[in-house]
Amino acid sequence: MGLGPPVIELYRQLKLQGALDGITEVMELGSQDFWCPQKNLVIALVKSFGKTVEDPSLLNTSNASQKPARLLYEALGIKYGCVDVDGRVGSVVLDLNFDPVPDDQKGKYGLVTNHGTSEHILNQYNVFKAMHDFARPGGVFIHAVPFTVHLEHGFFNYQPNFFEALARYNSYETLGIWVGPDWQLASFVPWDPALLDFLTLNAKTTHLLVVAQRKMYDKEFCVPFQEIYEDMVPDDVRSRYAMVVDGEVLDSKRVKYLTKDSILAKEYLTQITGLNNWIDAYKGQVDNLRNELAATKYQLDQARYNSPPTALKDVDKKLEVLLTTALSEFRAHDLVNELRRRIGRRIGK
Repeated sequence: MGLGPPVIELYRQLKLQGALDGITEVMELGSQDFWCPQKNLVIALVKSFGKTVEDPSLLNTSNASQKPARLLYEALGIKYGCVDVDGRVGSVVLDLNFDPVPDDQKGKYGLVTNHGTSEHILNQYNVFKAMHDFARPGGVFIHAVPFTVHLEHGFFNYQPNFFEALARYNSYETLGIWVGPDWQLASFVPWDPALLDFLTLNAKTTHLLVVAQRKMYDKEFCVPFQEIYEDMVPDDVRSRYAMVVDGEVLDSKRVKYLTKDSILAKEYLTQITGLNNWIDAYKGQVDNLRNELAATKYQLDQARYNSPPTALKDVDKKLEVLLTTALSEFRAHDLVNELRRRIGRRIGK
């Protein structure tokens, strides 16, 4: 896909937010080209890096007349690097279906990009591990990959939950996930599942999924397991999957039980809040009954001293009904038993 208008604008926004500060070297998957007919976007991007456009050819590009991405990065003050199988523009020669990252390239780059390369590589494990290995701690990953349709473009399209799983297992900080309406438009919409109800889908649809994440720790790459199925597999299966938690690599089985207490604590808090609301509701009922009893007592006193015997019997009967109702609706031992039942369910007794 290369670097088109959406990526140019994304870089500018990330720079303005400080996400690209301190980046001096980039490693791109594939020797990329760039193009952007909107000259104002290129000028604004270069300006956000505190520089001016010195090469006029950067302002005269189009999809049909592209320039090497190296020229754009150098205009931003970023040293260019890329990995490809052909050695083009001095790239590190690797076949990402098979080859690991050389030791002298590991943990070196502040920016690692995937502008429409990974979908053409069958070995998805190796390509995302390579990105992880190229990046230094604090380095930023940028992905601009096919989301919907893109018929016959590559081997794969991508889902937001894939990148969420990468982040969860490797403790990446997700800076943003967006949908690009088209690879030619400099516009993004923050990802929300509800967007699927509004996206137009047809055979020519080319929605982009754009993701920015930050590598937080210098740890080995961890293969993610799709979260919705984690609780459906045995512990011995989960134990094969490592996860970075607060900078420490743990097997997923251990993480399951380490996080269980915190999860249960949140659930207990929710249950306690619910019980408190339930108690408050009973307090309200008690207050109402007290008011009714006080009113009935007043009527009883009036009946005793000012009314004939038949009126007194009527009030006594009303008081009996009221007290029976109160006792049936509010009994202290019922509240205690309910508390015991709920707590017992939560601790498995």
